[in-house]
Amino acid sequence: MKYRLTFQLHEPLSLPFQYNKILQAALLHWIGDEDFSEFLHDGGYDIQKRTYKLFSFSNIYGTYSRDTRTRKITFCDEIQIYLSFYSDESHAYVLKTIEQQTPIRFGQQFCPLTNCEWIPEVYGDCLVKTLSPISIHSTLIRPEDHRQKTYYFSPYESDFSRLIRENLLKKYQAYHGTLPREDDFKISPHASVPCRESVLTYNRFIIKGWNGIFSIKGSPELIRLALLGGIGARNSIGLGFVLQKKELV
Repeated sequence: MKYRLTFQLHEPLSLPFQYNKILQAALLHWIGDEDFSEFLHDGGYDIQKRTYKLFSFSNIYGTYSRDTRTRKITFCDEIQIYLSFYSDESHAYVLKTIEQQTPIRFGQQFCPLTNCEWIPEVYGDCLVKTLSPISIHSTLIRPEDHRQKTYYFSPYESDFSRLIRENLLKKYQAYHGTLPREDDFKISPHASVPCRESVLTYNRFIIKGWNGIFSIKGSPELIRLALLGGIGARNSIGLGFVLQKKELV
């Protein structure tokens, strides 16, 4: 399920530019159910010593100002956050929170929920727009000193699509215990809008991702997983959240 959440601000909300960890904690606390929130934060679906959470969220949207001196972004009036889960059972936890009109909390600031919309999507070939950057990487060994190096792939490299497909297959197998009937999947930047690189810091790690409009084609099962569980790596910290723009005919 995919949701658009609107929260009212009774006073301006100031956050650091790099607010992913703060937003992640706020959303997990907002969901309310302690066991489910702990599962999303510390657990997940395991396969081959890897764990996948299969949920994601967008950047924060709303009217804002930026202060490069303090490196803070300040939102006014109201904010919107998009949130999605691959598992159907997640809907019950979110629905309970919505019914209770639970506010989201940033520090000592409580922001009441004023609107929640379910966003329907069609799981077929389509165009998608990133609402948070897509990131995919490999860990390489540097030949000169044999130290590990993380290499982040650009959407204009062929390995970008290949690695995202492999990542989706692992996620699918972790959740279902088997591979999908159809396993084809391809993602490519749409020619109309150049992709933009985005660099963020999370727990002192520098992470690179890309924003833009992408064409995705392939198995409906993998497209559903991509739209709901997130595309690429580190979805549970707010990366790889996309919104369907239109179906491809």
